Amino acid sequence: MYIHLGGNVIVSGRDLLYIFDVKAFHQSKVNRELLRNMEAAGRVVTLEKGKSRSVIFIKGNNQSTKIYYSPITAFTLLRRGNQLK
Repeated sequence: MYIHLGGNVIVSGRDLLYIFDVKAFHQSKVNRELLRNMEAAGRVVTLEKGKSRSVIFIKGNNQSTKIYYSPITAFTLLRRGNQLK
């Protein structure tokens, strides 16, 4: 099964690792540091500028994790993910 993250991005449900609310994610200093490191490595994708509502961790090729900023709320993505089961 697949899940639509927003924009033109669809990922396999098996590759979905974590879904966070963007505001809650940015409250943690550790998360902000992780984000800086991932951005430096080129592993952060923003699907729509200025409209991010959720942060999604996806297992990529060769087990490298990518972070997607989605305009879709974490609640909606979680609900879609639950439909995959």
